[in-house]
Amino acid sequence: MEFAVAVLLAILIIHYPRKDGPARIKRRDGGCPIIDVTFNGAQEQEMLVDTGASKTSINKKMASDLNVEPVREGYFIMASGKVEKFPIGFVKSIEVGGAKVDNLEVAIIDSKEETGLLGQNFFGKYDVTIKRDEIEFNEPLDK
Repeated sequence: MEFAVAVLLAILIIHYPRKDGPARIKRRDGGCPIIDVTFNGAQEQEMLVDTGASKTSINKKMASDLNVEPVREGYFIMASGKVEKFPIGFVKSIEVGGAKVDNLEVAIIDSKEETGLLGQNFFGKYDVTIKRDEIEFNEPLDK
């Protein structure tokens, strides 16, 4: 009986991760962690945590799924050094690991990648600790 309860709890933790604890790293892509984030309080999407990205970006499919409408365009310097122009919209909220940002500006990138990039405009106001299996988002102590 105790074993069955332990297995059930493990399954629930894997399928329903806590929003207020550390974010579990699902896997890595090129060394960068990929985590599940919650958009608009309900829709879960995978995002790659990109400490070098100034802005959070989503692909066109994610924008469609989240009903994000472009409101303007912006220029971005890509990792290659190339400058590109992308539409910009807003999501109502993004939440993960106890961190939440409302009305967040996102770039809508024409990409075949399934994951978006979680950038500094999401986690920049938090103290972020990237560990082997999880990421902690904490309010800074000097607030």
